[in-house]
Amino acid sequence: MEQNTIINQVVNQAYNDLTGLVDLKITALGGYFGMIIHENKFEELVQYADEIINNLYTKFCNVLSESITDDDMEFIIYKSFCYNNPNETLVEDCFKIVNNDIKKQSSEKESTLLESLDSLKSKYSEEDISKSLDTIFDILLDYYSIIRIPKH
Repeated sequence: MEQNTIINQVVNQAYNDLTGLVDLKITALGGYFGMIIHENKFEELVQYADEIINNLYTKFCNVLSESITDDDMEFIIYKSFCYNNPNETLVEDCFKIVNNDIKKQSSEKESTLLESLDSLKSKYSEEDISKSLDTIFDILLDYYSIIRIPKH
């Protein structure tokens, strides 16, 4: 199978798995990485991990950019769907990254999620950095919970 096809299939499955947490009002055990690339597929997909994460992030940003408002962004209260417990400053910085990237969806090429997270390395401990990916996806799911169409 072609690389882009594999990546797109994994991204679509991960998107459905993650949004399913909100739709079903459940919490993920552990972090999101295992829901993005399932353990039984990890070995065959590890070479695509960065691309999968970036494409999934971009997909969320594209969907959200069509429906989320500045008011939604300003007044949302951070909620974790995976028992992530980041410090307040990290949450604020992750909100800035997500909000900026959602607003940039209609403009030229933006930086990748992993490049954005690299920019936090000088400011935070290794423990906090390890929480940043989950924090980013928590924010995306918080936003998704605002715009989602309830399923009957």
